[in-house]
Amino acid sequence: MTNLNDLSPAARSAAMRGGVAGWGQVGGQPGQIRYMELRKERSGRQPKCAYGCETNKTHLGFANGVCLISGCEMRIRRWVKAGQA
Repeated sequence: MTNLNDLSPAARSAAMRGGVAGWGQVGGQPGQIRYMELRKERSGRQPKCAYGCETNKTHLGFANGVCLISGCEMRIRRWVKAGQA
């Protein structure tokens, strides 16, 4: 079991709404709450988003504490809201 106080605000909100059963082990199942977090800055060349916008990958998409997708902010927001990427 993960300590909820150690989670980011977005992860804590998703855990409180969706439960912590299997948290950090299985992601992408129906009914799991999706959320996004900012991608950590890295030195060197930034990877480009595959969405077609030619911008850098700046955000990560999570479900149940597991990172499932990365891309630009718009791509991840759409993935969180509608489940489309």
